[in-house]
Amino acid sequence: MREPVTQLDFSPALDSAAIARAAEGLSRDGYVRLTGVLHPDTAQALFKNMNEELAWSRVFNEGQRIWDIPPEKVGELEASDIFPQLHRGIMGAAQRGFQYQHDAVRVSDEAAERSERGWLVDQLLEALNSPEWLDVFRQVTADSKVALVDGQATRYMPGHFLTGHDDNVAGKNRVAAYVLGLTPQWRTEWGGQLLFHDADGDVERGLSPKFNVINLFTVPRMHSVAPVSEFAGAPRLSFTGWVRHAG
Repeated sequence: MREPVTQLDFSPALDSAAIARAAEGLSRDGYVRLTGVLHPDTAQALFKNMNEELAWSRVFNEGQRIWDIPPEKVGELEASDIFPQLHRGIMGAAQRGFQYQHDAVRVSDEAAERSERGWLVDQLLEALNSPEWLDVFRQVTADSKVALVDGQATRYMPGHFLTGHDDNVAGKNRVAAYVLGLTPQWRTEWGGQLLFHDADGDVERGLSPKFNVINLFTVPRMHSVAPVSEFAGAPRLSFTGWVRHAG
């Protein structure tokens, strides 16, 4: 079902001083936080849409193969006899290497497809590809060749996670990764932190999900998302993707 077009302000709520500070921080540390990036009404509308209205797919990998279980099949899968075995396989793979499991709503890289569907998440990605936002990303990354942004909505429920990786995929032309937090309240004890790893496997920095905040970090950089606790009081909602050069 097509959602009604909603008039919201997606323009960046950032002044030149904030952008300059972010550029300095990213250059110095390799990651930076941009706070209050959207109009508050827009951020709240996105939260409500993700928390109450979207139908989520379940995504996980099996080595290089990606599984994307459509919303209407997720409940059926969880109730099936094969689910315990599947769960054990995912947990076992996470012990040995790169593995993830979370919920997602895909957003097309094609502007025409985003316009045709017209969901709020489509409108958000369309805005992130606007001249205003691309200029912000160019300034913060100090890279004039930034040409596009991709993205998807993500939901981490209890037990969902993303193990260590550096986002460096040949041919993707990724300059930086971003995570826009859209959960209004989050406790540290609930997990779900964005973790940056050093060469020894220690955590250099852990960033808790924050509402209406973009965490931006350069590619490649080793990072993970800590598992969301079984007692988490809310889903970890975000919009995430990469700032890229043209392919």
